[in-house]
Amino acid sequence: MRPLAATVVLLLAARGDAFAHRLDEYLQATRVSIARHQLTLEVDLTPGVSIAAAVVESLDADADHTIAPAEAEAYGRAVLSDLLVEVDGSRPALSLIRIEIPTIDEMRNGLGTIRVRAAGAVAAGAGRHRLSLVNNHRPDASVYMVNALLPEDSGVTLVSQSRDPRQRESHFEYDLRPQWPMRLLWLGMGGAVLTGVVVVRDKEKRKTKNE
Repeated sequence: MRPLAATVVLLLAARGDAFAHRLDEYLQATRVSIARHQLTLEVDLTPGVSIAAAVVESLDADADHTIAPAEAEAYGRAVLSDLLVEVDGSRPALSLIRIEIPTIDEMRNGLGTIRVRAAGAVAAGAGRHRLSLVNNHRPDASVYMVNALLPEDSGVTLVSQSRDPRQRESHFEYDLRPQWPMRLLWLGMGGAVLTGVVVVRDKEKRKTKNE
């Protein structure tokens, strides 16, 4: 799988879709998407008014009251470094794909949500697998929400998901169906098409001889 390039988008007018939360909380909502060869994480982080200043300080490293793309990307990578992700005991390397940062004023008013999107390659064969996720980002003031999205890959079935009371630690079990039935199906269809072509050509040859 090719390395996923990180891109940064600064949102200057994103309002109205922040999660409701108390003033002293840092709400972190994580969505997990599982595919056969890839794991995708979407983390939405919404600071409450009383802790927004600390979050802005972490983002605005040079204290110039502007969050530059490089500063946003650095924060996104810091968030990812605090996520402990394991698939069957192995840690996939997560790459930052995208981070969206609201304005400083929006965060100070409790309306801004930081959105981090990351993905990593997963080497998993057919059968049952276990995904574990522990969020260690700012546990002192954070509340957590975690959900697994319905797999878009028909070969992936989410079997179960469990969380601790804070939803800081989550576990997901999923099944991967073997790929060989589909390959056999395509081989069978290819063989049928090839047989049909041979039959048609044979009929054309006989017709030509008879003429």
